[in-house]
Formats: sequence, structure tokens, C-alpha cells
Amino acid sequence: MDISPPPPPPPLPPPQSKPDRKTVEKNRRNQMKYLYSKLDSLISSSPSASTSGQPLPDKLDEATNYIKRVQERIEQLKEKKRQLIGSSEGTSNEKSSPQIEVHELGSGKHAVLIVSSDHDRAIMHKSIRAVEEGGAEVFNAHYSSFGDKFIVSLHASVS
Repeated sequence: MDISPPPPPPPLPPPQSKPDRKTVEKNRRNQMKYLYSKLDSLISSSPSASTSGQPLPDKLDEATNYIKRVQERIEQLKEKKRQLIGSSEGTSNEKSSPQIEVHELGSGKHAVLIVSSDHDRAIMHKSIRAVEEGGAEVFNAHYSSFGDKFIVSLHASVS
């Protein structure tokens, strides 16, 4: 059963005459009822909470626990962000300059080019293009990925 929160309490009359104690207490109760229902709607929108039918102290405990869980999650995400920023700053030089190894085979007419790079999925196409622009003919290419590292092996005939 979904109960919509009551409307906010009406504004207090101008302070021309001091309202009697009964009216002040009624306004206070209405305001608290409105705030509790608003809190309940926020908490019950979370997937782990089901506060309908619970007594008020239990709803307040649930709200407190929910806020603590959200704060812990925020701290975890901040820590993860710091780690990711730290790791990306540490590898920024590796991103701009991939490691390249060239091995000559036999008569020097064949070569094996091994290129490894972090975070660059287009490294194979770039490597083939660079070798062919240099005057060699690529006759075999192999692409591997290990985690976030990409390795390209090219067998080329150098003319």
C-alpha cells in the first residue's frame, strides 16, 4: 500500500497575535509527520529497505543505517578514484611511447616486430601501417591482449 506524504503544513499566520499552545503543537506534529513521510519515501526507494508498516523508531534506525552505508560506499568510490588516477598518472608515459622490439631473421630480409602498449587497442593497425609506409611487406600479424596490455607481432619482408 503506497501512501503519499501529506502536504506540507500551512504557513503560520503573521505574528500579530501569538498562536495558542494547541495550534503550535498541532503545526509541529504536522511538520514532523510530513518530514517522517518524506524520509520514509527516500528510504523505501532504496532497494534494500522496506519500511512500510514498521514503527517509527525502526524507520529511523533504517534511515541511519542507510546513510551509513551510503557514506561507506562514497568513501570506497573515492578511494577507487584515487587509485585509478594514481595508476593512470604513473602509466601516462607508457601510453604515449609503446615499446618496440625488432628481431632480424636469417639473411636480414625478414624481421619480427613486437609492439606492446597499454590502453591502445588500435596499436595493430598503427603498427601495420607504419611498417608498410616504411617500405616493408607484412605477411603475418598476430594480436594478443593481457589485461590492459596489447601486444602485436608482425612478420615482415624487408625489401
